Amino acid sequence: MVLGGMVLHPLDKAKEVLQFYREFSSNLPDEAESFAALLTSPDGDAMVAIMLGYNGPIDEGERVLRPAREFGPPVADLVQPMPYEVRQAMLDDAFAAHGVQRYWKSSLTETLSDDFIDVAIEGARNFASLLSAIAIFRIHGAATRVDTDATAFGMRQAQWDCNIISQWDDPADNEEQITWTREFWAKMEPHTSGGTYVNHIAADDKPERVRASYGPNYDRLAALKKKYDPTNMFRLNPNIRPA
Repeated sequence: MVLGGMVLHPLDKAKEVLQFYREFSSNLPDEAESFAALLTSPDGDAMVAIMLGYNGPIDEGERVLRPAREFGPPVADLVQPMPYEVRQAMLDDAFAAHGVQRYWKSSLTETLSDDFIDVAIEGARNFASLLSAIAIFRIHGAATRVDTDATAFGMRQAQWDCNIISQWDDPADNEEQITWTREFWAKMEPHTSGGTYVNHIAADDKPERVRASYGPNYDRLAALKKKYDPTNMFRLNPNIRPA
């Protein structure tokens, strides 16, 4: 069993909650995880959530996660012991349901500035779809202690992965939903680093985002591409062109 679940607050408390989350998630041990999201509840209420997990003894997890469970206080505290596989699937219905239309924009940032928080809250107040969300994932711990040049992924610093996850049901709404996301992202992106986790790169992102996302390792990867795939046959991806 592990500890997991989320605490929920009304959107009008979002700035204070996200400022708390910024500090709380910056000082967690490796065993703990903490994500934040701006979303709409099944009842149609705009909410801010902090999603929590602890991979270790339950009593220690209760101690480590207590500040996030008591802050506010929240309108709902759903954190509880559960099987690991249940916690792993906790967001599947919200973000991986079959048949839903999706369009992402994403970037990494080493700081969650107050300006970023203000822009995110503005977007959450004006979601084009009740299924959409703004999700913020903290990257910390063992992943940040790997040397930058040890693997292809070079952005090893402690940081946050910030995402607009736009979702809607009817394909007829594609143009409207995608336009909303692009316009909102134009306001949010200046408050991020420009690089992103490569699996989050959208098909219409500029090629420069691929270079930014591999950081200092891009040139080495391009040289390997020239050696093993000089014709760029494997190109239906966030593409690294042969050097």
